[in-house]
Amino acid sequence: MPELGGKTLILGWWDDVGVFAGFDYTKHSGELGASPSMQINEETLRAAHLSGFAPHNKGNGELAIAFRPDFIGSYIENLEALHECGESPQATHILDEIGDNPDDVDDAEIRREVPPERQYAVISTKKALRDIGFRNRVLNAYGHRCAMCGVQLKLLDAAHILPVFHADSTDETSNGISLCTLHHRAYDKGFVTFDSRYGTHINEQMAAEFRRTSHDGGLDQFRGNLRPLLILPPDRRDRPNPDFVTATNEMRGWNV
Repeated sequence: MPELGGKTLILGWWDDVGVFAGFDYTKHSGELGASPSMQINEETLRAAHLSGFAPHNKGNGELAIAFRPDFIGSYIENLEALHECGESPQATHILDEIGDNPDDVDDAEIRREVPPERQYAVISTKKALRDIGFRNRVLNAYGHRCAMCGVQLKLLDAAHILPVFHADSTDETSNGISLCTLHHRAYDKGFVTFDSRYGTHINEQMAAEFRRTSHDGGLDQFRGNLRPLLILPPDRRDRPNPDFVTATNEMRGWNV
């Protein structure tokens, strides 16, 4: 029996490529036959390996979903609504398009084609896939190192240079930078930045305020770990776009 208020997952795993296959519990909660099986085609599993997510309409109202482990949080959050998209050909088509390329589907199309009760799940799926794609591209471009201190240790974020709330922000790799969690927080708070020639800077007014309020513990070590120049991706196209850098610094009041 499923836990009241909980979620029941039915998952398969293809070890060769590292992807899950998720099946709709409501379609498999009855009495099992003599040879019970749940199947998803190999093409869908391979597509999920490449893009992170791929739906498979089994033709009987059931939508099976293949996904990489980095999508599992979004899958669990939207479990029921995603599988229920199999009841709507339009919603299934939208999920197919999102799996191919989330940038090709805008939110207005989702609201137009997907039943209201499933729109949040589909929009969340699109956002999650965009975030995964952006993160992977940025971290790979920087060799999985913090651009400001060089640390790896799987403590890295793919930070947007021009924040996502800005009208001109994009998910291009050149609007991203690989930062450890400390430098990401410091960058977002305006304590550190970098200029269009990739030199790093500390906000000395904030540093002085930390000293005045006796919150400067570790400040010297922080300074010592901050590289004078960013570590940059080998491919020039992946390096921070100077236009994004300048716009962000102007928005945050930096004069660098």
